Amino acid sequence: MSELSKRVLTALVLLLLIWGWYFHLPEVWFESALSLVICLAATCELVLLMRMPKPVWFMLSSLPLWLLFLERPEVSWLLPAMLVWFAMFIFIPDSEAPSFSRFFAFAWLFSWLYLFALAISVTHATDNGRMLVIGACLAVWASDTAAYFVGRKFGKRKLCPAVSPGKSVEGMFGGLFFGVPVAVICWTSADLLSWLPAVLLAMVTVLTGVLGDLSESAVKRMLGVKDSGRWLPGHGGIFDRIDAIIMAVPVTWLLWSML
Repeated sequence: MSELSKRVLTALVLLLLIWGWYFHLPEVWFESALSLVICLAATCELVLLMRMPKPVWFMLSSLPLWLLFLERPEVSWLLPAMLVWFAMFIFIPDSEAPSFSRFFAFAWLFSWLYLFALAISVTHATDNGRMLVIGACLAVWASDTAAYFVGRKFGKRKLCPAVSPGKSVEGMFGGLFFGVPVAVICWTSADLLSWLPAVLLAMVTVLTGVLGDLSESAVKRMLGVKDSGRWLPGHGGIFDRIDAIIMAVPVTWLLWSML
């Protein structure tokens, strides 16, 4: 099976599973069991990606944080968790000198993962909130797909060659051209926003997704790895699939709340 076939097949399976999880699971299962498994799996992948000292301790210590989050989702849990992890990073004995760049990269990506989980948890309770998230995710995915094909066909100017040599300016504009209308149609048809605010918010959503993608690419380049993990055939790890939306969804939610 070709790499493209693996990517398409895995993407279809993931889409069906996520659709069932997001729309059809009873609320208690959505908020507890499966959400906990997903958040823990992503955290464990991030710990291993960053090659944290004594990784098992970081993985185990994330469990109380996610349990507290499920009991009462609040952004305030994030700061004490980071303080605990920083203390562990400094004082847990390791054969190598502490790499502060690795820790702060870990803190950066985990913070966005946590904010993404918070946005999903808060918005899932209402129809408007769910439609907001669905529109943001569809826009980012449509943009990512369009950017890939437009970049391959027309890409000449590199967007950020030091971080992600494969991305082009033409691909980014192609992503905007195809991704923004997806969100606008989704949000205006659900009466979330009028068309002009929807267009502006959709543009921010797509561009923020590009920044999320570049953030993970920068971290992987720093670590000298191609994928964040090997969980998903043809795609790599969990963060390879959610790198764009973990930044785009929280920013979209925040701006929509302000609007």
